[in-house]
Amino acid sequence: MDISPSLYYFLMVLTQPMHGYQIMQEVEKASNGTLTMGAGTCYGLISRCLSEHLIELKEERYSKKTYQITRKGRDILNGEIERISQLLNFTKTYLGDDHV
Repeated sequence: MDISPSLYYFLMVLTQPMHGYQIMQEVEKASNGTLTMGAGTCYGLISRCLSEHLIELKEERYSKKTYQITRKGRDILNGEIERISQLLNFTKTYLGDDHV
């Protein structure tokens, strides 16, 4: 299952519990600034991933809700990591290490 870069980084940073604003900051940091996640995208992904059981609400304190990836979410993330790794290996095999 291919997933979008936004979902990939979203799930990756949620291997640690975070609230929405932290998620946006960490996605930008984890992607080395190549992906800036706005509030609409972040909270849309939170809603979607909660309903698909890819993340769970870990804690709600005051107005901050903290989320973390679930086992199902980790499986999706690990599958995408494996897919990307295979693509890189196939590319190296086909083009050689000089092109990668």
